Amino acid sequence: MTFLRKHTGDLRYLLYGLLVIVALSGCSEKHSPIAGAEIIAGTTLITDIVKDISDLKVEAYTLLPSTSCPSQFDMKPHDITQLQQAELVLLHGWQLNLANIRRTLEAAQVPENKRRIIDVTGNWMVPEVQKEAVEKTRDILAEYAPQSASLFRERAAVRVASIEAAGAAAREALPPETAAGITVFCHEMQAPFLKWAGYAVVGTFNRPEDWSVADAEAMVKKGQEHPVGLVVDNLQSGGLAMSMTLAGDIGAAYVVLSNFPGGFPDTPTWQAAFEENIRRLRKATVEAPVP
Repeated sequence: MTFLRKHTGDLRYLLYGLLVIVALSGCSEKHSPIAGAEIIAGTTLITDIVKDISDLKVEAYTLLPSTSCPSQFDMKPHDITQLQQAELVLLHGWQLNLANIRRTLEAAQVPENKRRIIDVTGNWMVPEVQKEAVEKTRDILAEYAPQSASLFRERAAVRVASIEAAGAAAREALPPETAAGITVFCHEMQAPFLKWAGYAVVGTFNRPEDWSVADAEAMVKKGQEHPVGLVVDNLQSGGLAMSMTLAGDIGAAYVVLSNFPGGFPDTPTWQAAFEENIRRLRKATVEAPVP
């Protein structure tokens, strides 16, 4: 007890000194965690591929939400911050044609050497186009992280095989010969996918908010003349009530499809979104009689 009383002050100073050392060592840490994502993806279509074939152990931040219209979405200060912190920005070629995207890239001052364009034309929901997108994304990631190039190739090959299998299953669930007998009016963004599925697309429309009264009357007249059996709108374009009314006026079945993973509940990947689109088309044109 005498020893403890005698050295209590020394012990206190020793403990205080240890705490100071620990605090100083924490302050001198040179590598703090990165707050933002290492990779910025222009859409969930790109994010899905990056996550599937990459071992970069990063969370790809999606610039454009899956339910938003690309040309109407307003970027937020958070998007600019994320872009400034990113090491790599992956975009669709068409995104550079959008004023809101260009303004955001300029505001964030993203240098050219950090930008990569995945130059794939066509609708990425179409299996053949999706395969091309996977291969080009693989090549960009391999250039960015060459130490993992072989793994990227292996995972990309697995994904391509899965895409082919999903496409084959869709052909069985929705036979092209069945689809070919159904005339379709659709949003222009869904036309490539519907043509791939085998439907006879006889007319397209743009965003319903851009319709004039004359446009609506012309579409109703054209739909009644053919006649049109199915009207298909694009989830991301909004204004769905107008196209639903059009379907009712011409006595056609009605379906809404998505062009991006995550648009509908429980569709976080390309394959899930693709299968949901096929399910919706099958329900409207195979399981239910088309008008």
